[in-house]
Amino acid sequence: MEFNYSVEIIPAGAIGGAIAGAPALIVDTTGSDEMAKLLGALHSVSNKKIYYTRPGINGLAKTLEIAQESGIKCIILGGKELPALSVAIPAESYTASLVSPGSDTGDSGNLLSHILSDKSSSEFSHIAYQTYRYRATDMKTLKERQFEELRLGELRKDISLAEPLLRNKEHIFIDLRSVRYSDFPDNDTHSPNGMYAEEICQIARYAGMGQNVKRIYLFGYPSKCKADSPSSQLVAEVLWHVAEALAINKKEDPGATGKDDHFLRKIVSMGEHGQDIIFITSTSTGRWWMEVPELKTNNNQYIPCAYSDYVTACSGEVPIRWLFFFQKINPN
Repeated sequence: MEFNYSVEIIPAGAIGGAIAGAPALIVDTTGSDEMAKLLGALHSVSNKKIYYTRPGINGLAKTLEIAQESGIKCIILGGKELPALSVAIPAESYTASLVSPGSDTGDSGNLLSHILSDKSSSEFSHIAYQTYRYRATDMKTLKERQFEELRLGELRKDISLAEPLLRNKEHIFIDLRSVRYSDFPDNDTHSPNGMYAEEICQIARYAGMGQNVKRIYLFGYPSKCKADSPSSQLVAEVLWHVAEALAINKKEDPGATGKDDHFLRKIVSMGEHGQDIIFITSTSTGRWWMEVPELKTNNNQYIPCAYSDYVTACSGEVPIRWLFFFQKINPN
C-alpha cells in the first residue's frame, strides 16, 4: 500500500529492535483500517517513517510492554472508551496530563478521579476543562495536591500556556470530546462548547514535543465514525500533529552541565526589595524556563514556562506560575 505519509503498517509481533529508534509507534485499537488510510493520505514534513500496528484492545498491554522495552514512544488510538486503567496507568511513580472537559465525561472522569487519588501520580496537569463540568471536590483535591490546571477560557486567550504543562509529562491523555460538537460531530456529549479543531491539533503538537513523553492516548472516538466524516478527518490530523512533533522533537535541558550556546539567560529585576527572576530561553526551539530556588539546598529548579511569564516579570509583576512553584518547592 502506497502512502503519501511515511507510515509502515507492521504486525504487533514485529515490534522490537527492528524499529528501535523510530520516532513513534501508532497503536490502533479501534479494529478498523480506515484511520491508517486517512493518515496515509496526508503529507509528511519530517520525512521520517512512523510505524503503525493494530493489536486490538486485548493485545494492547503486551504491545506497550514490548515498545517500552525497546524505548519506543507510543501514540495509542482508542475508541470511545479509554483502555483499562490497569493498562494505561503505570504502577510506579509517574507524571501525567489530561485534556478533557471536566469530571463528568465518562471514562475521562474516572481517569481524573483515579489520578487525583493515586499516590503514584507525582505531577499532573488538567488542560482545557470547563468550570461548570468540574466537581468542586475534584478541584479541591487538585489544588490540595498542588497539581496544575488550565481552564478552557484561559487556554483560548493564549494557547501557548498549555505547552509548559505538557512539556515534562510522561503520559498524556487526550479526550477528543474536549472538542466542541460543531467541530467534532461524533462527540457524544453534544456539547456546544469546547476546543476548536485547530486548538486540539496545536495541543497534539505540544504533546508530541514533550521532553519526557512516553505514551499519548487519544480516546473518545466512536467506532461508528465513517471514514469520510469530519470527525475521522480531524482525528487523522491530530495523529499527524503528534507524529510530526515526535519526529522533530529535540531534547533540551537548561540545567545540564556544560555550556550550550543556544540557551540565553535573561535576568529580570523585581525592584529594590524584590528577588531577581532568571529566565532561560532556547534560540533553537523557542521554549522558556524559569529558575526557581530551592531554599533548603540552595539549588535552582528549572521550571517550564511561557513567554508570557517573562513579559509579566518585565512589567514588574511576579508571574503566578513562579509563585506557584516557589511555594510548592519551598513548603512552610
